[in-house]
Amino acid sequence: MNLTVSARARRHLTDRALVLRPVHRNGCCGGSADVPVAETGPPDDPAAFDRLEVDGIDVYLDRRLDPTTGWVVDVDRLWRWSRLRVEPDDAQAST
Repeated sequence: MNLTVSARARRHLTDRALVLRPVHRNGCCGGSADVPVAETGPPDDPAAFDRLEVDGIDVYLDRRLDPTTGWVVDVDRLWRWSRLRVEPDDAQAST
């Protein structure tokens, strides 16, 4: 598992744990997919997650996510509001 947590995301977490898990999303034309989301704080059921440390941050990785995929966690901001964003690591996908 290759996971990159940006400096902005590390500041957003402020010593809280990071959770990566899949969430089922429906598309506008009837399709659906499980997409990864990033959340703060430990999971409700830690037994369903693998725990690792990345750059001093406790990361809980849902076992349903593909461990061969690389992920980048960053922050989206709009005025004073912010939220974590997770995307595939394009550098790893091209190798």
